[in-house]
Amino acid sequence: MKEFLKFISDKKIITAFGILFIVEFSFQIGVYKTFLKKNSYASNINRITEHVVSKRKELDPDILIVGTSVAFEGLSVRILNEELLKSGWKVQSLAIRGSEIIVQHRVLEEYLEKFPNVKYVIHVLEPGMAWVDRKELVTPTLSMLSELGNWKVIPKLSDFEYDIKFNDYMFLLLKSVAYRKDLSDLFTNFNERVKAISRNRLNPNKNPWDYENDHPESMEPYGILDLDDCMNRMAEHFPLEIPKSSNKDHRRMIFETCAIANDVPKVASKTENTERYFRRLQKMYSLLGERKIHIINVFAPYSDVIRRLNSEERMQVWEEGLKQALSDYQNLDKLDLQDSLGKDNAKYSFDLIHLNQAGMQVFSKIVAKELEKKLGKK
Repeated sequence: MKEFLKFISDKKIITAFGILFIVEFSFQIGVYKTFLKKNSYASNINRITEHVVSKRKELDPDILIVGTSVAFEGLSVRILNEELLKSGWKVQSLAIRGSEIIVQHRVLEEYLEKFPNVKYVIHVLEPGMAWVDRKELVTPTLSMLSELGNWKVIPKLSDFEYDIKFNDYMFLLLKSVAYRKDLSDLFTNFNERVKAISRNRLNPNKNPWDYENDHPESMEPYGILDLDDCMNRMAEHFPLEIPKSSNKDHRRMIFETCAIANDVPKVASKTENTERYFRRLQKMYSLLGERKIHIINVFAPYSDVIRRLNSEERMQVWEEGLKQALSDYQNLDKLDLQDSLGKDNAKYSFDLIHLNQAGMQVFSKIVAKELEKKLGKK
C-alpha cells in the first residue's frame, strides 16, 4: 500500500493525470466542437441544431420536421415555406442523418423548448427501419448521443431497451474516448481540416435552414432493374461505364444503399425488432403528446427498385404499431406518399433510399399541398 501511495503521489504521475484531466475537461465544455471533422455524425448534429436555433428569429416554426437522411435530403425547408406562405404556416427541420429513435428523441427533448410555437411535428418514416431496429449501440449513434448531453443520455439507454456494454459507457462519459478517431484524423489530415474550418468561416450559411439537397445525379442512366441487378452491376469491381451525369462517388453510394436494402429482412410480419421499435417510438411520441403537439407520420418515396418490398402486409404492421405508439394522445394521422413520384421514379432518385435535387423539389411541393389541405389556413 505504501508503494502504491508513493507511486500515485509521484510528481510525474500527478502531472500526467493533471494534463489528462485538463484535456478531458476542455472537451466536455465544448472547446473541440469547432474542430470536428466536417459531416461527421458528431459535427452534423451540432451544426444542424445550433444553426436552426440561432436562426429562430428569422424562422420560428409552427411545424417541425423530424427524421433521418430521408427527410434531410428529401424535403426542402425553403420550398415548404414558400408554398405555405399564403396559409401562414412556417416549417423548420431538425432531421438528422443516420439518427435512431433515441437520437431523435434526445434532439426533441433538448431543443423543442426553443420553439414554443410548434403545433405539429412531421415525422418522416422509413418502411424497412422497424425490421432492422438494434439492441446494440453502434458508433454513429453513440457519437450523436455524446453531443446531446452525455450525462442525460445514459439513464435513457436502459429505458430504450439497449444492451449496454462497458465501452458504451466509456464512449459517453469521456469525450477523449468519443473523439479518439476524430483526433487521429485531425493529426493525419491537419491541413485539410484547417482549410475546411476556414471555408466555413469565410462562407457561412446565412439561410434560416441548415441544408438543401443540391445533388443533380440520378439513378436513371444506370437502368437498375432490381436489388440483385444493383448488387451485381454497381459493385466497384464490375466493369461498368459510368454515365456522364454520374461519377464514382455516386455509383458507390448507389451500391451502398443497395447493400443496406438487401440487409433488410424480407419478412413483412411482426418481429421482436418491430415490437421494440414501436415501443421506442411510443416514448418519443409521449414527449410530444405531453406538450399537445400533433404528429403527422409521412412515408416518403423510395426508388421504385425497392418499393415492392414495402408490401401491404408490411405497411399493416406499421399501421398497427403507429396506432399503438400514438394511442395515449391522438389518432393516427398518416400521409403515405411512397408512390407520389410515380412508379418509375429513377429520374428523381439519387440512390435507392434518397431523392436527388429534382426529386426533393417535386416531393416538397407535394408535401406542402398535402399540409395545406390537412391544416388549412393558420
